[in-house]
Amino acid sequence: MLSYDLLLICATEGEGRQTEAMLSGANPAFHRGKRSLRGWLGPAECRLSFTGIGAVNAASELTYQLEMEHPQLVLQFGIAGAYVPVGLPVGSVACATEEIYGDVGILTPEGWQPCDAIGIPLAPGDPPRFNRFPLDTDRVERAAGICGARCGPFITVSQCTGVQALGDELHRRFGAICESMEGAAAAHVCHLYGVPFLEVRGVSNQVEDRDRSRWDIQGASQAAQEAVLKIIENVADILPEGHGP
Repeated sequence: MLSYDLLLICATEGEGRQTEAMLSGANPAFHRGKRSLRGWLGPAECRLSFTGIGAVNAASELTYQLEMEHPQLVLQFGIAGAYVPVGLPVGSVACATEEIYGDVGILTPEGWQPCDAIGIPLAPGDPPRFNRFPLDTDRVERAAGICGARCGPFITVSQCTGVQALGDELHRRFGAICESMEGAAAAHVCHLYGVPFLEVRGVSNQVEDRDRSRWDIQGASQAAQEAVLKIIENVADILPEGHGP
C-alpha cells in the first residue's frame, strides 16, 4: 500500500488537539517558539505544525517547513467565521476553492479597490496573482465530497470582522463564504513553492455584530479535524498519480 507525506498546519493548539492525540509515534520539534510533531495518521506520515495566528506567522512557519521538507500536500485546517448571507450554520465544514486577501488594496474616496489597482502582483507569473489564489478545483471537490463540506471562496483578513454590515459587504465584494486570518498566506506560499494545497475549516460563528455567546469554537474545531481525518484516510483519491512514493 502506498504511503504519503503530508504537512498539516493550524494556527492554534486548541484547533489541532484531537489530531495531535491521534498521531502515532509522534516526535516533537521546535522552531522560533513554534511546535510541530511528526507521526502517522492512517496511510500518511504527517507533520502537524502550529503556526500561530495571522498571515505572517502562517507564512513564516510554512516557509520554514517547506524549506526543510518536501510534502506531497499541505492541508490547512481550523475555524472560520461564515458570512450571514451564505447560510452556513455553526458547526458545519467548508473547503476553500480559492483564498483571497480581503484587505490588500487601496481605499479611495470612490470606494475600495483590489491589489490590481496598485499594479504590482503579490506573486508574479503567468498569470500574476494579486488578491486571489485559486486552488485546484478537482482536488477541492474530491476533498469536499469525502468530508461533506461546502465549497467556496475564503477571505483572509488581519482584522476579524465583528460587524455584520462589513461582513455582508466583504461577502458581496468577493463572493466569499467565510473568513479567517491565515489562509491566503498559506495558499500564497504553497503557490510560490508549487506544493498542492487544501484548506478545511469548521464554522465557529456567523460574521454578525460580535456576540461570543453564540460561538462554538470547540465544536467547529472538532468538525474541522474530523473532516481532515476523513480526507487523510482517503488521500489516495486526493493526490494525483505519481504523488505516492
